[in-house]
Amino acid sequence: MTKAVITHTDFRIYWSPRLSALTEYLHGKDIELEIIEIAGAGSPYAFSGDSASHPANWHCLFPNKRMEEISPSAANIALRRKLNDLKPDIVFAGAIAFPSGAAGVRWAVEHKRKIVIFDDARLVDVPRSALVDFVKKRIYSCADAILCPSKVWNPTFTYFGFKEFQIFYGLNVVDNSFWKNQNPTESNNSTSAYILTIGRQIPKKNFLFLVNAFQVYASITAKPKELVLVGDGPEHESLVEFSNQNGLKTVTFLPFRSQDDLKNIYQKADYFILPSRHGETWGLVVNEAMASGLPVIVSSQVGCASTLVKDGVNGYTFSPNNVNELADLLIKMDTLGAEERREMGEKSKEIISDWGLDRFCQGAYDAIQFVSGSASKKPRVFTRLILKFWKGRYRPV
Repeated sequence: MTKAVITHTDFRIYWSPRLSALTEYLHGKDIELEIIEIAGAGSPYAFSGDSASHPANWHCLFPNKRMEEISPSAANIALRRKLNDLKPDIVFAGAIAFPSGAAGVRWAVEHKRKIVIFDDARLVDVPRSALVDFVKKRIYSCADAILCPSKVWNPTFTYFGFKEFQIFYGLNVVDNSFWKNQNPTESNNSTSAYILTIGRQIPKKNFLFLVNAFQVYASITAKPKELVLVGDGPEHESLVEFSNQNGLKTVTFLPFRSQDDLKNIYQKADYFILPSRHGETWGLVVNEAMASGLPVIVSSQVGCASTLVKDGVNGYTFSPNNVNELADLLIKMDTLGAEERREMGEKSKEIISDWGLDRFCQGAYDAIQFVSGSASKKPRVFTRLILKFWKGRYRPV
């Protein structure tokens, strides 16, 4: 039986259903999957309410530590030691910028095993120097394949040296069945339904831009809808202050909620907005909103926008720098009838139906099949030196 290991800094929130599905799927293909996460505490998504219990194939190296409390060297040593214990044939590792990717590639090269990287960062998302690009290209040259969200990522990974036949898709999915709205007529057709956004209140999420656009909309609308922002973060006080100073009485702030609570919040919304700038590599809340049957209004700089949002069909895209453009879209949504919005929501569900857990499983399996039959890499001495000294790093946002 082939043995595969998947490893990352942590596997919180979206990962549990993916990995459960992948374990079962690969077992049916005579492939054993082992899961290694480095840190067991303190993920940016700690609010998700995931259970602390995991199946027997799930290994946590530092269960009581946050990733930022673990030095890259310590993470590397612990991960490579665990890989020595498990002796996989194939390693799936997170981005090479992180200790999981750095250690995974090094171990695979040293033990002549196959390595698949999974990553969703585009070139525009992460500013880099020429030196960093050079180092990344050398490390990526050791990888046998890459698993990313969709073909939109091809220019990024061909830039780093992958051939198109080494690129596989299906990374950014959610459990659509969990979010599916079972009673749509009882929820978001109400005239009291609100505009919804969810996320950490940090600069790249662009929520100050959103409330600015909402102010413009509210100032020229007789009965503006309620805007509900779910989340918290360093910009929270600024958002509250702006709303209070500008008399935005229909702006409501809610703290982060569990997945079960969020399910109900989605289902009572009218439509969903994600205003992020570059750095929002995908935007899985858009998947959740679409699976919940909502129209979506998404910044053109969000990773998923060009893949999931069809303008005028299941929502709209906009520039995250143009307040008036977004305000006009809010007004436009008000002019749509309930049936038109319902049809847009149905289109969202139709589009996202191709982005379920089975897509992730198939993409991972296709990558395994490919690397199993590919020739082993033989990195040059200089590349091996880079692998030895690059430990990765973790910068929480």
